Amino acid sequence: MNDNVLYHSRFLADAMKTIIFGMLITLPNQFFTDQSFFTVAGASAIVFVVCNSIQAAFNFNPRWLALLVSEVIALYGTYASRNANVPSDYFLSLLNGCLIFCTAVGGTALASSGATKGTPRGLAVGSKRRTFSTSWF
Repeated sequence: MNDNVLYHSRFLADAMKTIIFGMLITLPNQFFTDQSFFTVAGASAIVFVVCNSIQAAFNFNPRWLALLVSEVIALYGTYASRNANVPSDYFLSLLNGCLIFCTAVGGTALASSGATKGTPRGLAVGSKRRTFSTSWF
């Protein structure tokens, strides 16, 4: 019986498939792909993860950093799509970068809304280290 269970668990792990609510879903083997750059949700998730990782690791996250990362991702997405025929396509890409930025800021504000406000007792005012989901503003 144990060999049978082991066989089936290996089969499921190799196939990387699961049944959710009666639908067969194939799980991706990586979260971010080249196609992530072509969706607002994927690009916003990239900005969210990159900027919050920099914030948590280096305690550095000025307000302009997320906007810069958003614009770079939007411009890269336009360039990589090879569909930019006129300069106005890159102008629209800059506007899409603003949309990506606003979406990532909203996600960060939502993630940090549950955090407690104020300074806990025993900590100096300037000693608070920014964590992964600390608000950007």
